[in-house]
Amino acid sequence: MKQVILGVLSCVLFFATSMSLAEDINAIFKRVNEFVEKKNYAKAMEELDWAKKEIEKMHVTRVQEFFPDTLGGMKGEKFDSNSMLGFNNVERDYIEGKKKVSVSLTGGTGQGAAAALGGLAQLGRMAAMFGGGQPGTETLRIHDRTAIVESTGNNVASVTIMLDSGAILKLESSDGIKADQLKNMAEGIKIEELDSYLKGVK
Repeated sequence: MKQVILGVLSCVLFFATSMSLAEDINAIFKRVNEFVEKKNYAKAMEELDWAKKEIEKMHVTRVQEFFPDTLGGMKGEKFDSNSMLGFNNVERDYIEGKKKVSVSLTGGTGQGAAAALGGLAQLGRMAAMFGGGQPGTETLRIHDRTAIVESTGNNVASVTIMLDSGAILKLESSDGIKADQLKNMAEGIKIEELDSYLKGVK
């Protein structure tokens, strides 16, 4: 009985928290308008900073929706998300037995960060074109995006995909999983839809 009560309370708290988050962002914008009407622009900008933080949380949650719960027969674990200097990194491990594949997406949240990361992605594309013939390295296209596939003799493999939005999607494993399996897993991600969202198309 105690467990049932705890379960109900957890559900109530979850929905209450979700509702409060939605109300918070509206309340923040309401305060912004109030401060603007009073010509208190310093406080209005301060409130906008808080609004940006809340929207960034929503953005990360939206990005997480593109990481499926199962990928290539492997089960997705909890997300690890962090932001620093205008960059967002969302990562999720996929587990099957003792084998693990880490899938991460790195993207910019501000115009400056997005532009910088877009430059890195462009450099990555150039490196892919020139370095595709190196031993253990292959350049190909996954969902019409340039990708670099790397594998070494010590059971390490990775697939790095340069998205049109400037973000970088990477799958990597050091548990003996072959590069071909990582490529198949990458094919299972809705990369085109993810890229469209990151570009602001959807």
